[in-house]
Amino acid sequence: MEHKEEQLKAIMKLAEVKMPFDDFEDQVMLKIEQVEAEKKKLDRSRLYALAFFALGTVFGIGSNYLIANYVAGSDLSASLKNYVEIGSWLLYVVFIILLSDKLWKLKGLQKAENQ
Repeated sequence: MEHKEEQLKAIMKLAEVKMPFDDFEDQVMLKIEQVEAEKKKLDRSRLYALAFFALGTVFGIGSNYLIANYVAGSDLSASLKNYVEIGSWLLYVVFIILLSDKLWKLKGLQKAENQ
């Protein structure tokens, strides 16, 4: 019986966890706090990205409307007017697609961080 107790004590000594550093727990807690702060920054960045995307969309529609009105009142030929209007709308659509892609990736980053 004593032999088993001695073996159990020896096994328990082997199972003892030694901390690699004296301030190991403090370092782990600091890293956890840093990760939480980064998550808050990501949420704030996402909110700003959505707000500026909405503002840019409204501004783009308004500027394209103003360009169309300006071109319609100018002395340009009808075909040139059409090209200018189509060009401005195509540029606007390309920007919207590129920014939508960036927002989509930002949303994917947030989902990855939450998992």
